[in-house]
Amino acid sequence: MVIYLEQSAILQDLLQSKIANEMFYNECLIYIKNPEARQVFTQLRDDEMRDIVNLQQKIDRIQSSEGIISKLFPLKPRI
Repeated sequence: MVIYLEQSAILQDLLQSKIANEMFYNECLIYIKNPEARQVFTQLRDDEMRDIVNLQQKIDRIQSSEGIISKLFPLKPRI
């Protein structure tokens, strides 16, 4: 059995996963007292936040490219 997902659906799933990870790191930071461990979790959280912003922008680009205008005037492909 083969399941095909659209690119936007895959990115939405990935986005939800990244948001859950970021929430987990934030919850852990509440209880972490060790400065080195706190720094590691802060860095992990910040990395997830950057990924979330990038994914949201990519999803917005994909969704905006589905309109009639984009079919008439396609965007240049990103290399």
